[in-house]
Amino acid sequence: MENVTEIKTKIYLIFTLLLVLFPFGSLAKTFEDLYVAEVLVPNETSRELLAGSRAGLAQVLVRVSGSRAIQENKVIVEALSKSDSYYYQYGYESSDELIFFEGDLTRALKLRLSYEPSVIAELLRRADLPVWGSNRPEVMVWLAYMENRERHIIDEASRSELLSFLKERASERGISLLFPILDLTDTSRISVPEVWGQFHEKVENASRRYAPEIILTGRLYNEPNQPVEGRWSHNGFGEWQSGEGVTSVAEDLLREIIDRLADDLASLYATDSAQGKVEVTVEGVKDFRKYAEINKYFKNLSPVVSSTLKYMEPNFSRFELRIEGQPEQLIEIVRLDGVLSIVKRSSGEDGALLIYKLED
Repeated sequence: MENVTEIKTKIYLIFTLLLVLFPFGSLAKTFEDLYVAEVLVPNETSRELLAGSRAGLAQVLVRVSGSRAIQENKVIVEALSKSDSYYYQYGYESSDELIFFEGDLTRALKLRLSYEPSVIAELLRRADLPVWGSNRPEVMVWLAYMENRERHIIDEASRSELLSFLKERASERGISLLFPILDLTDTSRISVPEVWGQFHEKVENASRRYAPEIILTGRLYNEPNQPVEGRWSHNGFGEWQSGEGVTSVAEDLLREIIDRLADDLASLYATDSAQGKVEVTVEGVKDFRKYAEINKYFKNLSPVVSSTLKYMEPNFSRFELRIEGQPEQLIEIVRLDGVLSIVKRSSGEDGALLIYKLED
C-alpha cells in the first residue's frame, strides 16, 4: 500500500505534466500589437531609421506604461538616446501619407518596429514606471457630433474622419474601441438627442448587446469657423466621470478625450514595481486538469511574478501569488477576464486573502 508521501509525489508529477499540456483560455480581450510601433519616415536611410526607432520606442513605452510623461524620466531619456538597441525587428511598408521632408511634401514610408515584451517591461521597471499588460478592457463609444447644423452619431461604418482619428489615437494608447452599428435594434433603444444629452441610463441600456467593459459617451460641437467644444464621460471607475474642453481643431479635442480615458484606465490597471503576496483560494476545482489550468492562468496575469500551489482538496485549491502592484489591481484584472468570480476578500499577516469561485 502506498504511503501518503508517495501519493502526494504522484499528484504533483501529474499536476506538473498537466501544466505543460493544457492551456487555460481567458475571456479578456488581448490588445494586438501592443509591442509594435508604426512611424512615418521619408526614406530608408540609417539616419531616418534611427529617428524612427526613437519615436517608435517612445510610442511603445507610452502604450505599455499608460503614461504620457515618460520623457520626463531620466532612465527613459537615456534609453531613447540608444533606441536602436531596443527593437529586434523592423521593416518598411508603403503608405498614402504625405510628410514634409527637406521643405517638400514627400510620400511617406511606414516603418514598423517590433519590441520584446520582457525588454520593455524591464526598462519600465528600471525607470520605476508601471506596466500595463495586454489584457485590456474594450470601450464602447457613443459619440454624437454636430456638423452643418445636423447631429450625427459616429458608427462603425461612418465616413467621418473623426472615426479614423479616434481609432488611430486609441491604437497609439493601447485601447480597443467598439462603435455601434446603428441598426434598428440600436435606434430603437437610443436616439441622437439622448447621446447628445448624455443620458447615461439610456446609453448603458443600448450598450448591453455589445457587452463592453467600459462605456465612453460624449458630444462634439464642430461647426465651421467656431471653436470646437466637447463634453464626455466614461464609467471606467464603476461610476461616471466627466470632462470637457474647447479647442480650435476637432482632432485635438478627440486626442484629449482618448488620452484622458487612457490615463484613467492605466491608473486602474497598470501595476507598479512594488511586490507583495496574495493568497488565493479557488472553489469549484474538481480535477487535476483544472488545478493545472488555474495555476497557468495566474502565471499569465501581468501583475503575477510567481504562482505556487499550496494546497489541494477535492473541491478547491489554494495558491500563493507574488504580485507587482496593489491587490486591487489584481482583483480588477481577474474581474475583467471573467474566468473567476470573487466570493470574499480579507487580510492576513502576509497580505491579502482572496476567495474565488470558478465560473462555469
